[in-house]
Amino acid sequence: MEWMNKLKMAADRARQEVRNIVAESKKQLKRITDEIRPRMADEDYVEYDLDRWMNEIKQVNADMQAMSSMIVIESGHECEWKRMIKVRKLEPQSHVYKSQKRSEKRINEVKQLDLNKLKVRPQRRIKVDGDYWAIAASERDLLYCDKDTLCLTDRTGHKTNALQWGEDCVSDICWSSFLDRFLILTSTTLHSLNVQRSEVTQIKQVSDKKKADFLRCTCANQTLLVSTSENGSVVEEWDMSGEWRMMRRWQPPVSCQQNEWIMSILLSCDGSHIGVTVLVVGQYNQFHVRDRSKNILNTITFPWLEYGYVLLSVPNGQWLTHEPKNKQLQIIDRDGKLEQTFTYDKGVNRTTLIGQRCLVIRTDDNELCFHDL
Repeated sequence: MEWMNKLKMAADRARQEVRNIVAESKKQLKRITDEIRPRMADEDYVEYDLDRWMNEIKQVNADMQAMSSMIVIESGHECEWKRMIKVRKLEPQSHVYKSQKRSEKRINEVKQLDLNKLKVRPQRRIKVDGDYWAIAASERDLLYCDKDTLCLTDRTGHKTNALQWGEDCVSDICWSSFLDRFLILTSTTLHSLNVQRSEVTQIKQVSDKKKADFLRCTCANQTLLVSTSENGSVVEEWDMSGEWRMMRRWQPPVSCQQNEWIMSILLSCDGSHIGVTVLVVGQYNQFHVRDRSKNILNTITFPWLEYGYVLLSVPNGQWLTHEPKNKQLQIIDRDGKLEQTFTYDKGVNRTTLIGQRCLVIRTDDNELCFHDL
């Protein structure tokens, strides 16, 4: 009877391994459901979200239908009981290819932003303090500065939280999906904000009052870039995993020319390229699209404007740029070529995207304007 018990144990183990494989799709479906339910209840969604959810559900359904051909059960004749029945997940070449290309396909399928929709009145408006421009967003939350307060708002314009800010003036904010936190940059420190816990933590490895003032930050995956506020700006690259290690420190002439000042630096949505705007006082403003080694791939020269140009990374590898307080917005394609110029009806101080379709504009007359594009 002992051999029958061992055979039963081997069969039970194999069944559990099959259940674990099948559970992967169930977990994906639960993640999608957990996102949809509260968003639907709060009416916190736009047309793009519906399309994205439908595509994700279709992908999970396709994976589940293909599951029977992806599970292979191999029986052996040897009496090594733990290995008598083997279960492995088969990855056909076509499935592997689709998995590798899935994220790229999603990026390419995202429609380009239609700035002509900005001619329509914004769907929502919020009055804010105009002296603080820093702003950033995740898939769901908008974080902005209002006097001595950090304010969180959803895409419907409803304020969800407010935190007192007792540190130095905020220079920049970015969202890290890798950390699931906002990163808040002052002239000498970097902090993370855990939205769920309303918890602000200083990142001591990056914070250093002995260095030149920080000005801009951007991140993608586990990489953080921080630039300094000076002629001949320096760019630091940090690995955010584990203990926060500085990987590289670029100085002129790689970061920029010695007489240039980096006004804005952003990683593209997929993290493959870097957008940089620089200025030389009284002479010119430039936009560079660069590879991850900081090599310049293309340059656009703009007329000299006092406040320089700031950037927003948008879907399809595009960039949105403008001069603070100016009404003109420019769309630049992924190759670094000027694609479209649009005149907004107000001066624009900052822009950000909640998700990929809700453009929020912080205007010169102290408003946050929400446009569903």
